[in-house]
Amino acid sequence: MRRGAGSSWAVRAAAVVAAAAGGLLTALPPGGCEGESGCSSNADCDDGVWCNGTETCGRTGRCYESPAGPCNDGLACSTDDCVEATRECTHTALDRDGDTFLDATCGGTDCNDDQAAVFPGATEICDGLDNDCDGIVNEDRDRDDHWDATLCPGTGDDCDDAAPARHPDAPEVCDGVDNDCDGVITDEGDSDGDTAIDVTCDGGTDCDDEDPGVHPDADEVCNDADDDCDTLTDEEFPCRVGEVGVRCWTSCRSQGTGTCTSACRLPSGTACHAPDEFCGNFVDDDCDGDTDEGCPTPDGGCLPGAVECCADGTDDNCDTVVDETGCTPHGACPAGTVRSCDSGDEWGWGVQRCPASGAGWGACTDDAAPPGCPLAPTPGWDASCCASSGFCCEDTADSDDDGLTSDSVGLSCSPEPDCP
Repeated sequence: MRRGAGSSWAVRAAAVVAAAAGGLLTALPPGGCEGESGCSSNADCDDGVWCNGTETCGRTGRCYESPAGPCNDGLACSTDDCVEATRECTHTALDRDGDTFLDATCGGTDCNDDQAAVFPGATEICDGLDNDCDGIVNEDRDRDDHWDATLCPGTGDDCDDAAPARHPDAPEVCDGVDNDCDGVITDEGDSDGDTAIDVTCDGGTDCDDEDPGVHPDADEVCNDADDDCDTLTDEEFPCRVGEVGVRCWTSCRSQGTGTCTSACRLPSGTACHAPDEFCGNFVDDDCDGDTDEGCPTPDGGCLPGAVECCADGTDDNCDTVVDETGCTPHGACPAGTVRSCDSGDEWGWGVQRCPASGAGWGACTDDAAPPGCPLAPTPGWDASCCASSGFCCEDTADSDDDGLTSDSVGLSCSPEPDCP
């Protein structure tokens, strides 16, 4: 049977000799087994030696030795010793690499007992090993078998030791990153050098990799093209080049239609086709010089339901009263509406609100500019840009040529009393 390293065949032999001397055994079989008669209990097989384990009597009447002594701990990394006289065991863990730290498998702290340079507290060196047993191979943190070039000058070639997909000879993928550590990313589909990868590359976002001015987040230009790769064309402008039937303001301040200009702006007043005359708004809609011509005028100068203008000495609404109480003064506005205005400061853009009374526009307060119009300080407030954007704007430049610089202009303006 197996014995502890401290027991010996001498101990076994001494026991056999002692048994033979007493006439109990004639050969090697354990005491209690006379000749070929076999055994009837474990006691018949006991050889009296503790370090070699307990002998047992099998069902067939034969004695069997123990496969291991009482001091065998079953660990290959330790040395087992047995003291027969005191029946005591000792176990000594191995330190195969001689670094004074025992193997972790035997309860020690050495994470690699085959490398003398590896033990807790050891200095990390560029050898591909976890020298200080902290669980990290400092020079190869991403475990791609390439050492960090910054930690291991001369021997390291990994340009990003935190990314296992980045190292020399790694395949280039379309992610805007130098995967193979060759110092360039042009090999993955950015031929125009705008840092956006071509959309034909998996994960790419550049819808035109031949034009560096076309890429996501680029400024939209009036060119009938998708400059910012959002699938829309000239979306930051009031209209698209050559677009017909766009709403615009005529030179006589009526709403008409026309063709979008080459600058993506609404057509000017002279290029805006005037509509038919509309009765009761006191506006020369068709730009023929006459107002409300062809409309019913029972007294030859008024229209039932029309706005009564103050201080014009005329019965505008045919109620037989001139400039009656509640008449609309010049500068009145549609109640509850808003328009963009010149705030007069560096920002330039502001917003005016018409009160519920409709008596006149309120103060110009700071707010955002209409889409497509430049911000301060270049050039700040721009009445013509505001009007062409489609917003309702303060006509400080008299862009409608009506001789007034305090009225409104723009496609989103609500009907405004045209009182002189």
